[in-house]
Amino acid sequence: MLETILQEFESQVKETIDRLAEELKETFDFAKFEETMSKIVNELLASVTEMVLTNLLSTRSVLAKLKQVGGRLAMKFKEYREVTLRLANGEIVKVRAPYFVKAKPKRGRKKRGPNGRGAYLGLDVLGFVGRGSPHLVSEVVKMAVLCPSFAVAQEVLAGRGIALDVKTVRRFCRQLGAVGLAFRGQISLTGTEKVRGYTLVIGIDGGRLRERRKKRGRKKKGQKRQGYHTDWREPKLFTLYLSDEGGKVVKEFAPLHDATLGDHQAMFVLLEQYLTALDLSGVNRLVFCGDGAPWIWSDVEQLQANLDLDRWPIYQVLDYTHAKQNLQEIIDLVPTAVRQATNLAKKWKKMLWQGNIQGLHDAICHLLDGEPLAQALKKWQDYFQSNTQRMQYARFKAAHIPCGSGCVESAIRRVINLRLKSAGSFWTPQMAEYFLFLRSQLLSGRWNIFIRNVIRQKAQLLESGLGA
Repeated sequence: MLETILQEFESQVKETIDRLAEELKETFDFAKFEETMSKIVNELLASVTEMVLTNLLSTRSVLAKLKQVGGRLAMKFKEYREVTLRLANGEIVKVRAPYFVKAKPKRGRKKRGPNGRGAYLGLDVLGFVGRGSPHLVSEVVKMAVLCPSFAVAQEVLAGRGIALDVKTVRRFCRQLGAVGLAFRGQISLTGTEKVRGYTLVIGIDGGRLRERRKKRGRKKKGQKRQGYHTDWREPKLFTLYLSDEGGKVVKEFAPLHDATLGDHQAMFVLLEQYLTALDLSGVNRLVFCGDGAPWIWSDVEQLQANLDLDRWPIYQVLDYTHAKQNLQEIIDLVPTAVRQATNLAKKWKKMLWQGNIQGLHDAICHLLDGEPLAQALKKWQDYFQSNTQRMQYARFKAAHIPCGSGCVESAIRRVINLRLKSAGSFWTPQMAEYFLFLRSQLLSGRWNIFIRNVIRQKAQLLESGLGA
């Protein structure tokens, strides 16, 4: 069969090349030449792929292996069904694939389950997501999370010969996102990350996006749509990276980003999943960086207890830039003439850098009185006094510990702000969670690792089943 396909292709290519070569002499339209040749090559690849998949999935030995996988999943083989698949080059093929369904209980009352209980296990093992090939889904979802909208992604994909409607693009994002969320943490790792001898830095911060939430009640007469609320939500994001003994970022370790639309407790549960999946046994020390939000530091303490992190030296660092901004609010309460005459800002920021928080208190009491003093002391007590140990910047610098949370601030901008916070964007909680995860994988440089792990999931199940 392959010989027949190749012979037909050879004949078609020769005839087409001769015709296009003559047309090119007259029109000089090389773009048309490329487009036609690409179409021919894509059709060949589709024919070959269709043949290979059909032969593979119809082989008795393969079906026997899939039945073993099905048994481990409480599924049984029902029949062969024709299924339409999309390939990476945009072509559509039809293959006959073994279809499995959930095995019925042998005893007791049979329960009616929801539709969609069946699965094409052969396609799952090969890495297909939905009805798309792994490479196609990877490219489509990458484009969707990078482009400013699904419509723009669709247009760009069409220019590459991949004709999909917006609904399909969105569906691929949901399907791949659902797979990723089910194995969050471990699916972002190779299992061979080298962390021995390094400092693990964990940055934590929050971003903003608008949630799309349907209005309750009946639709008003004459109103086409019910409408929706667009309240602001604060997704919580963390990033993990390594630094060496000199404080330099380890480039060989791609940072780990992830974010969730859940509350701060949900974010720390997620962070715990990543730290559990990452082998920390060889890490020299741990550093937590963040701004002055109280929830960060209270939850860090709980995380340390949950994972027994006290086995390592642990540092908590409040971002120096945020500390300076809060100090400036106190400085602004001092009369302008006094500030300028005493070079106050420079002196107080030097005290902050040295971690002399009590010295700041004494200076505030010396220069201010009345209402300004009350405001300054409240800020000092709420922000500086409670974070004294997190503001020992000179000591941190000497120990090559980062004094800022620039890495997580950058991740907030790239993962959240540039796509999810864009003007006119409103997100359902589910799709926002998918995009927070998917953009984190892509923009951290771990996309290929993530996709490879997605592809290998069912394949590993097949291998373990055969080895048992």
